[in-house]
Amino acid sequence: MGLLFTKKVSFERLLLLFNKFIGWRRPEKRVGKKRESKATSLPLDLIFEILERLPAKSAVKFRCVSKLWSSITTLPSFIRSFDARSSATGPRLLIVSRTDKYNQRFVFSIPQNQNSDNQPVVDSYEMTIPTNYCLSCTDSVHGLICITRPRRVEIWNPTMRRVATLPRPKTGGKDTHGFLGYDPIDGTYKVLCMPTFHLRHKGKYQPLVFTLGGAQDSWRVIHGVTEHYPLQCGKCINGVVYYVASLEIDGAAWFLVSFHVRSEKMSMIQVPWSHNRGFLSLYQGKLARVTSNADDITMWILEDAEKHEWSCKHFHLPFPSNDPVSNTFLRLKGVNDADELIYVPRKLVNPFHILYYHPGRNSFRRVIVDGVADEQFMRRNGLDDKTSLITISAYSNHIDTLLSF
Repeated sequence: MGLLFTKKVSFERLLLLFNKFIGWRRPEKRVGKKRESKATSLPLDLIFEILERLPAKSAVKFRCVSKLWSSITTLPSFIRSFDARSSATGPRLLIVSRTDKYNQRFVFSIPQNQNSDNQPVVDSYEMTIPTNYCLSCTDSVHGLICITRPRRVEIWNPTMRRVATLPRPKTGGKDTHGFLGYDPIDGTYKVLCMPTFHLRHKGKYQPLVFTLGGAQDSWRVIHGVTEHYPLQCGKCINGVVYYVASLEIDGAAWFLVSFHVRSEKMSMIQVPWSHNRGFLSLYQGKLARVTSNADDITMWILEDAEKHEWSCKHFHLPFPSNDPVSNTFLRLKGVNDADELIYVPRKLVNPFHILYYHPGRNSFRRVIVDGVADEQFMRRNGLDDKTSLITISAYSNHIDTLLSF
C-alpha cells in the first residue's frame, strides 16, 4: 500500500487526524435510510498506516470500531508489517511471576533497551493457567511462546493474551518436549514435539512436527532420526531450532540437535562440555551455551556447525549476584540483542532492579522498575502486603505480534 503522507508528518499529527475522524457522535437511527460512518469513509491506506503505528493493545481494541478495521488488523500483510515495526522499535523483556501464597501468575512486559536514566513503562496482567504448565524451559520465538503440559502442546501469544491448544500429539507417552521454530523467509511457525522417553518406552517414538496455520491440521512424523532424549529448552536462531540432547536415558553423551524449520531436517553436533547446566542463547550473532556459577560466566560459542568447532570464553561479573543495592538474589535469565546478559531478581519487590551486563565491555547498567509490585498493584489484584512475587521465567527479545490461530 502506498503512503498518503510524507515522513515529515509525525505520528502525533496522524493520531490527531485519526481521533478527528473517529470522534463522531453515534448517529441517530433513521427508518429506511442508512448512514455511513466516518470510520468506513477513511482511505484504506490511511487506516492501514495509522493502525500499524499504534501500540499493540490499542490496535487490538480498535478492532471493535468496525468490521472493516477488524479485517484490516487481521490481514497477513498487516500483521507482518506490524511485527516488523514492533521489532524495529525495540524488543521487550517478559517476566512471569507467581505469588507465594495464592499461586496466581502475573506477566510483566518491560522495554528491554530502555535507558537506565528513564523510568520504563510496564504493561502487566494476570495470567490464569493450571499449575502443571511448564513455562521455565521455553523461548519467545518471534512473539510466540510454546508451553507444554501433560499430553498437550500449546502456543501462547502474550500480546493477545491468548493460548491456542494444538491437536494432541500421539506420542504414547505422558510428557513431551515442545520446541517452537520460525522461518524468517516465508514467515512460517512450526512446532517440533519430542517425547520424554522412559526406559520401558525406548524405541517406540519418533519426532513430530506441526505447522501453525498450515493447511494440514495434524502432526507429521519425521523419519530417519536417531533416537535421542531432549534434556533442555531450545533456541531458535535464523530458522534453525537448537536443543541439547543425549543418546542415553541417564543423560550421558551430550550433543546438540539442530532442526531446520524450512526443510525439517535434523542433524547432530558434537559439544565440548560435560555437564547438564546452562541455557542456549544468541551471542555476537552465533549460538552460545551460557552457564553461570555464582559470579562466573562460561560461554561455549558455536563457530562451525559442520566441523563441530566451538570456542570458549570466561567472564567474571563486576557485581555480586546477591545484589546489596536491591537486597535480593539476581538470576541470569537470558541475553538480549545487544549481547547483554540479563539478571532478574528472584523476588519482585517495589521497586525491583534489572541488571544488564555486557561481557565485551565488562560493564553493566541498572534499570529500576517502580510502581509494579507496589501497594496499589497488590490491592488491585486482591493480594495482601505479605504476599511475595516469585520470578518463574523471563523471556528476552520478545516482540509484540497480533498473530492468532
